[in-house]
Amino acid sequence: MRQFLGGGARRESSERTTRVESADEHQEFRRDVEGLRAVAILLVVFYHVGLSAVSGGFVGVDVFFVISGFLITGQLVRELRARNRISFSGFYARRARRILPAAMLVVMVTAIVSAAVLNPLAAQRAEKDGLSAIYFGANFRFAVQGADYFNAGLSPSPYQHYWSLSDEEQFYVLWPLLLVICSLVWLRARRTRNASPVMPAVIGVLLAIFGVSLWEGIRLTATNQPWAYFTIFTRAWELALGALIALALPYIKRIDRRIAIPLTWIGLVCIAIAATSYSGSTAYPGYAALLPVLGAGAVIAGGSAASSRWGAKGVLGTPPFQRVGSWSYSWYLWHWPALVLVPAIVGHSLSKLEAVGVALLSLVIAVISFVLVERPIRRIKVIVKRPALGLAGGGLLAAIAVGVVALSNSTISLAAPNAPVARVLTPTTRTHTAPHAKTAQQLTATQLHTDLAAGANTTAAPSNLTPALSVATKALPVIVTNGCHLQHPGVWRKPCIYGDTTSSTSVVLFGDSHAAAWFPALNTISQQQHWRLIDVTKAGCPAAETNIDYAGSIYTNCTIWRQNAERYIANLHPALVIVTWARYIGEPEARPLSGVPTGYGSIWQDGVAAIFRFLHHNASHVLFISDGPTLGPWAPDCISGHLSDVRPCMSSLGAATRLPEVKAQELALAKREQISSVDPTPWFCTPSVCPVIVGNILLYRDNEHMTPQWSKFIAPVVSNYVVAAMKSTD
Repeated sequence: MRQFLGGGARRESSERTTRVESADEHQEFRRDVEGLRAVAILLVVFYHVGLSAVSGGFVGVDVFFVISGFLITGQLVRELRARNRISFSGFYARRARRILPAAMLVVMVTAIVSAAVLNPLAAQRAEKDGLSAIYFGANFRFAVQGADYFNAGLSPSPYQHYWSLSDEEQFYVLWPLLLVICSLVWLRARRTRNASPVMPAVIGVLLAIFGVSLWEGIRLTATNQPWAYFTIFTRAWELALGALIALALPYIKRIDRRIAIPLTWIGLVCIAIAATSYSGSTAYPGYAALLPVLGAGAVIAGGSAASSRWGAKGVLGTPPFQRVGSWSYSWYLWHWPALVLVPAIVGHSLSKLEAVGVALLSLVIAVISFVLVERPIRRIKVIVKRPALGLAGGGLLAAIAVGVVALSNSTISLAAPNAPVARVLTPTTRTHTAPHAKTAQQLTATQLHTDLAAGANTTAAPSNLTPALSVATKALPVIVTNGCHLQHPGVWRKPCIYGDTTSSTSVVLFGDSHAAAWFPALNTISQQQHWRLIDVTKAGCPAAETNIDYAGSIYTNCTIWRQNAERYIANLHPALVIVTWARYIGEPEARPLSGVPTGYGSIWQDGVAAIFRFLHHNASHVLFISDGPTLGPWAPDCISGHLSDVRPCMSSLGAATRLPEVKAQELALAKREQISSVDPTPWFCTPSVCPVIVGNILLYRDNEHMTPQWSKFIAPVVSNYVVAAMKSTD
């Protein structure tokens, strides 16, 4: 899941004398805040290059959010106090010239390089991501992608890091206006010289934002972590904390130095603890985000009350931290696309040492970008004095970036030159029995083996490939697209009954997403046999009675779903249950139910045996379909990068057979529990290789789920085993 994590370095000033350009007074330069930026960007970069010592380096994002809320709100409040108003055009012009030049430059360079070095499908996704980054909607785009279980294996986008910038800009769309509205009473009181040094109404609104956003983040982390991680609704509290510190400065500055100095060190320790103890398995943001966020707030608040060298400023104010802090925004923008795109350029994943080298190279590029682009544009006097020009210039930069992304996308092709037209495969074949006679017959195992052998010799991707590569990841069974497969555990909001719905013979499809992939074949068979097919599947939830650990905690939805599913099956007592699942054993994610012996083998075997026993006693017949082959590469992406020769996308039979010893154990357990079973590997592979294209059909929508087209094609062969299971006797 931490492939979704990034950090947004918002550097609102780098000069020794940070100016509030729309106000008459100057902002005091905070060396400790500049140094805190350096801490944040170093944590993010160290995390992204894979340094195990900072397994929670993604908390650098939260530090940046607090800094941004503090600095921006401080600027707005000073302007409000100096002029009794806020120039909205001036504010957004400042944002445009500080954020857009570097951000749009990186967008354009990334678009060009992505089109040149990524496989066409990945490049097309990247160009769409680039457009979302331009209009600051990347956070919602990545939240949607992250929440899509069926695309969770896609490679990370080179624009993934723009999510945090999108969060901030969305916050600042309304914050200046809200600040002015909430300050009306304070401004009126100020005219009569009865105003308090703070703005009570504004603080009240910020406290409400803080509380509601934090609560929503905690709630969503448990139910939909991608949305909790990426969206502004669950991150606004971090910006609000920085804003609260800025508003409360008149009181914070009165804190005794004996308290303020330790506070800065406590804040740094909190950030360090989070960065070194958190990891990809931490349920984040949730409650866990409180530690780095409050730590960053403590550093800023303590530094506001005590500028003594004995505080954290003594370290944060040193030249190395000041330099890195001044480059933090540019470095953040450049380091992530470099880490994503360089492996595509060199043709292999990066070692940790190589990743560190790439990160350092990106720092050099960032410094050049800072010196030649970011800083000079912010200092152009005519733009500084005329906000309208700054806004127009920002709009022009965004328009140019859109044009570059669109032009880069136009160079991407998903068709091989002179692509052949493949033989169209259907479950029914035509056989010549006489000179001019044709007889239709169902696909046989022998014919399927012949087709697979031909697929193993396929080179160029055919022009009539189905599903087309551009839509392959969206080729899902109807039970997925209509919500049956993804319903809340145990709550059937819709019937989810297929096949011959009028039949009195019930057949249940039971399992996870690998089970759902068999639905097209089983629906066809059920219609032919006049059976009623009932879907009882849920993504990520194997039927085997084991608890699955996701992100460091038990995925309780699976446990609840399985309990309700078993209750439903027991009450239904169907004529046949067809059960299958992905094998999770071998990964540190399968945990035993209470009373199950420890050790992966024991956990999984006992869980499998338990569900087999349950099904044996609660269904007339049971068919276990062992898990199918798993390819190495993501099939559509790999094929798009090898349109003229798809053989590099195939896997050997041995490599594609995931955990063969576990497969053998499952099949042995099925036999022991008097469960009919079948190994479907011969329906996907020859004795030596597993092709990705057979005839005109693409076999896989990713690297492990078959496409609905292939599922329907092999239905006649599957039918033999399903019908035999229905007729079997114990």
